[in-house]
Amino acid sequence: MRKTVFAFLSTIMLLSSACVIAVVDPNSRGQYWPKSEFHKSLDLKPGGAVALENMNGDIEISGWENERVEISAEGGLESPPAAGIHFLGWRYSPPDVRVQSTGDSVRIRTRESGYEDERGAVHYVLNVPHSVNLDSVRNGRGRIAISDIYGRSLLDADEGEVKISNYSGSLDVRLGKGAVEAEILDLRPKDSVRIKVERGDIVLLLEPSVAAQLIADAPAGNVFSELELGQTLPAKKVSAKLGDGQASIELTAVQGDIRIRKVEETQ
Repeated sequence: MRKTVFAFLSTIMLLSSACVIAVVDPNSRGQYWPKSEFHKSLDLKPGGAVALENMNGDIEISGWENERVEISAEGGLESPPAAGIHFLGWRYSPPDVRVQSTGDSVRIRTRESGYEDERGAVHYVLNVPHSVNLDSVRNGRGRIAISDIYGRSLLDADEGEVKISNYSGSLDVRLGKGAVEAEILDLRPKDSVRIKVERGDIVLLLEPSVAAQLIADAPAGNVFSELELGQTLPAKKVSAKLGDGQASIELTAVQGDIRIRKVEETQ
């Protein structure tokens, strides 16, 4: 017992001499520590393509007026589920983010080193041109938020929440476990929207004047709608023509509900 205490005290003294202080934090659950950052800015014309591959962490992508992609990434380790010792002053090297640019495309990938265990996470914030194609946004566990973008997008995640706002264009979302909320505006005749969630709910916000062929399937749940679909609701499966039905919308919640809501019109 004395040897154990002596070894522990020796470790603390060594860390203190290196300007690293050990602190017990009883409220450390669910936070990420320590943290490090990565920043990069690249030119990208409107209509270009962006791809992002991550393992764990949140991803936020927003459209802006500038003709460039601004990448910010913050990496760290999630604190243990129970209270433990935090080492203040300990710093990790920046998250291992690899970026490739070809002029009309930007590809971003979190390499599997430094944060590859289940407690590792890299959180991304991207600013991209409003007109952009998100060729592939792949995430393991975490939240994906997309806003103020028009183009086409493929979003794929194992677990988490996907929220899309002020979006126009074709969209393909594949989620294992979690929830999807998507606001789709100004659907064009050739646009295609496909959202599939294995375990969780789907909320789709559409304009009352939307023109699309809609198929919504919730075999273990129900389909609800604020838009008139021409059949009794709730129902397990719905097929309806909205307006002249030129665009395509396909929704599948394998174990969950589907809710179609009207976008509130602004004055």
